[in-house]
Amino acid sequence: MTKPSTLNKGYIAVYVVGSQALVSTLIPVLVLFAVSKEAALAALAGGWTAVLANLYFAIQAFRFSGARASQEMVQAFYRGEAGKFVIVMLLFIAAFKLLPGVRESAAYLFSAFFIVYGIAWVAPLLLRKT
Repeated sequence: MTKPSTLNKGYIAVYVVGSQALVSTLIPVLVLFAVSKEAALAALAGGWTAVLANLYFAIQAFRFSGARASQEMVQAFYRGEAGKFVIVMLLFIAAFKLLPGVRESAAYLFSAFFIVYGIAWVAPLLLRKT
């Protein structure tokens, strides 16, 4: 008989955040060659905003495991989601205030953010097939 699969699998979080980090590094390189340095900087900021926010969520969400820790798991998920929202807002504000040319290249910032954020939905499906 096989053991039932546990809900709390930290390796999935490592795989997802690692995939996001890889994509958020590749997108600015492609944008640098195709568009400009300012657009690549905006894409870098957008991609890494998604990575850092999801990293915080993963750290919070996968701190607890087991049936006895179910209440702590729920609270950790809420804390992770709230923290992720705050991190995204603060990093977007910082990008617009501190990085030169981001206002003109905002489409690259948001495009990279949403592409990298979408990896969180696609990566587990790819892991499941392997």
